[in-house]
Amino acid sequence: MPESFAVSAPQGALLQHLTATLAAAYTQSDVLTAALKPAVTALGADSGTILLADAHTASLQVRAAQGHARQTPWQPAPYRPGTPLGDVVALRRALYFDTAGALEAAYPDAAQHRGGDVPAATALVPLLLGERVLGVLILECHTLHLFSAEERHFLSALAAHTALALDRSELFGRLQAGEGLFRRMVDISPIAMGVGPLDGRLSRANDAWLRLTGHSRAAFEAGQIDWPAMTPPEYHDKEQRFFERAFVQGSAISYHKELLTTEGERVPVEMTVAPFDDTQVMSYALDLRPFRRQEQALRSESARLEQLVAERTAALEAERTALQTFVTFTEDANQTQDLTELGRLVLETLRALIPDITAIFYEREGHVWQPRSWTGDLDPELLTVLQRGLPLDVPISARMLETQRPVFVDGWTEAEQGVAHSQQFHTAAICPVFQEGEIRAILTVGLRTATRWTAAQRSIIRALGRSFSLLYDRISAARQVQRQRDEAERRSQALEAFAVLARDLAGETNRHVLVRRAQEIMLSLLTPGYALYWEAGEDRWHLKSQVGDIGDPALQRFVDEHGLPLDAPALHSTWQTGLPNYQDNYAQGADTPAEMIRHVQAATAFRVQMHGQPVGMLAIGLFDQRTWTPMDRAVLETAIYSLGLVLERAQSIEALARSNAELQSSNAELEAFTYSASHDLRTPVRHVKGFAEMALKAHGRQQGNKVVQYLGIVSGAADRMTAMIDAMLILSRAGRVELQLRPVSLQSLVEQAQRDVHLEFPEQRVEWHIGALPTVQADAATLQQVLTNLLSNAVKFALAERPLQIRIWAEERPQAWAVFVQDNGAGFDARYADKLFGAFQRLHTQQQFAGTGVGLATVRRIVLRHGGQVWASGQVNEGATFGFSLPR
Repeated sequence: MPESFAVSAPQGALLQHLTATLAAAYTQSDVLTAALKPAVTALGADSGTILLADAHTASLQVRAAQGHARQTPWQPAPYRPGTPLGDVVALRRALYFDTAGALEAAYPDAAQHRGGDVPAATALVPLLLGERVLGVLILECHTLHLFSAEERHFLSALAAHTALALDRSELFGRLQAGEGLFRRMVDISPIAMGVGPLDGRLSRANDAWLRLTGHSRAAFEAGQIDWPAMTPPEYHDKEQRFFERAFVQGSAISYHKELLTTEGERVPVEMTVAPFDDTQVMSYALDLRPFRRQEQALRSESARLEQLVAERTAALEAERTALQTFVTFTEDANQTQDLTELGRLVLETLRALIPDITAIFYEREGHVWQPRSWTGDLDPELLTVLQRGLPLDVPISARMLETQRPVFVDGWTEAEQGVAHSQQFHTAAICPVFQEGEIRAILTVGLRTATRWTAAQRSIIRALGRSFSLLYDRISAARQVQRQRDEAERRSQALEAFAVLARDLAGETNRHVLVRRAQEIMLSLLTPGYALYWEAGEDRWHLKSQVGDIGDPALQRFVDEHGLPLDAPALHSTWQTGLPNYQDNYAQGADTPAEMIRHVQAATAFRVQMHGQPVGMLAIGLFDQRTWTPMDRAVLETAIYSLGLVLERAQSIEALARSNAELQSSNAELEAFTYSASHDLRTPVRHVKGFAEMALKAHGRQQGNKVVQYLGIVSGAADRMTAMIDAMLILSRAGRVELQLRPVSLQSLVEQAQRDVHLEFPEQRVEWHIGALPTVQADAATLQQVLTNLLSNAVKFALAERPLQIRIWAEERPQAWAVFVQDNGAGFDARYADKLFGAFQRLHTQQQFAGTGVGLATVRRIVLRHGGQVWASGQVNEGATFGFSLPR
């Protein structure tokens, strides 16, 4: 201990001085400065540090330091036992290290904790306030210093006074903060507050008061507010009495009045006045407008509660009605054996119980749900999508199949569920319908007007779903037995009917007559409806046979006048694949305008074919909903197959008749050929023989010119005979070549014939008039011969005195296409028209128009082999018209 401490700074005097200094310190900084400097000076320490406890971080933080070269080496430290600072806090007593190496011996890591070299002597004294450690005072000496008992007592007393001073400074700080907070609370209070004398002026007013009256703080500070004018005159006397009573009674008094704002608005307030001091009162002004609004809200709430009571009463009545409706459904459903009627009943019941609901009943077909019945508000576009089949793996369906229970979806989204055109719905539900323990059908419902199902709606749907499932199972079983019996009977009837058809119409070859009888038989096996038979034209389907009223005059006119486009959905896929198209719920509007076809509920279509080649489409529409059963399909497909056999037989009969006709024609041609061989061919032979002999005689007489003339005649006769023989060969081949029937464009054939004729008659000018020409089923090569021969004849028989005009056109007839070639040339005597198509039959001389007389015979043979006819009309010098027909 230094000598100066004992003599110049007695312990008592120093503590008294320190106590006085601490008593004058009101801030933490002042307290720490007042405590640290005397401690360092009194003990002769080289440095001192005070660390204070931080409750938020549970650590000691450096708050004051003295005597260090740059900064204290002591660093913030947590309350961790086993360290110098941690043990002082834990033990709540001072630690002194005043012998060489004492601190390092006690704490080997002391240098690390301290943040530098360890001093020779160290004192660590806790600042205790009761049992609470406020911090630690650290004194350090670079040379050995033995801390005496008096010094230790001094440091303990110093620490105690410092702790008290720190506590007092903290309390003083809190008091100042509290007073400031209180003032701030008054200033920011939503309740208007003011202080002033009895004359109504305010010496102090918070912002709420100024906001209430519409004044600014600047006007208040400048004394520009007329306080008495804020109170309407009728309240002046009343308010003065309340002020006086508050002073007399010494307590707060409340009353109601109005305040005038700067805008002239009267604000109702509840005033509370109380004595503030000897001359002033404190006033509180409570704005009553929010309370009056609350009163209005309470009245509105009361009305709302009354409305809720009324709604609940109505709900109870609705529940009673729903129960009665459910009972009625159960009674009616138990009386029916028809699944269609059962579906109608459940849909009607759902609509009665939940008026805005849309409902659909489906049955399973393979991997899709096929709709059977639905409520009338279903969107047509959505119905078209659903009639293609709702996949089993749609999320709502997949979940139902997995759980075997009804599934409800709140917040339905089209994208999530993958059902196109369903965005109009916000909620949906699906109920399984069981048959013999398996889910064979479903009942789906949806709402457009709500995003969540209510508990009552869920209960209704579950209950109806269960009842419907039980009834469906019962009716399905009974119907299955009856259906098997009925369908077996119908199949027998169909087979018998087609056996009668084959017998009664054994000699009939008209395809449409046979098809019509088949339509009648098929319709007799079904519910009311109609059957249409279509054949393909160039760009659309043409109606060829109809049985039954189509059900709508506008629809009848439409199909009669326009037919159907070739890609009409009802026919196109079946025409392409040969697979029948069964629609339990007809896709209304897909083929014809929707408003014309609303009455058609079910439909099917079949491809009619002969010898494996399609010839037409037979479509059936029914006015009632129908599920096409396997037996339905078997019966109808058997009927279509039988119709194909009947048509093939008719075709064979027709082909036989055509062969007989061709044979007769061939016999006639053979007779003509025989006549030609004995007459027409003999003529050039006689010319050759006669003029050859004459040439020989002329040669003997040395008549050279005569020889040349006669030999020229011989050469011409030989050329004519060659041409006649070539024409006979062409005619013969036309009767033997195998026909390759396929779609052929008449337009293309006519264009080629025009080119051929131009090469044959390059000098002849022709004015062509060509109408629209169809595509026909024909052999392209032989039909090209027909058109080339007809156009060649038209050009060959042109008259020099007028320009040649040739017109070509086609006419559509019920069973065939008729094609015409007309010219304004030499024409012919109509009395001999029947001779035109015979071999070597000519109505003009060689000198008038050269030719062999075989071209038109070739035309006739080719057209007859196609199953058509030929004809001609004309007048001498007025032109001629040649025509032929081809079956459609």
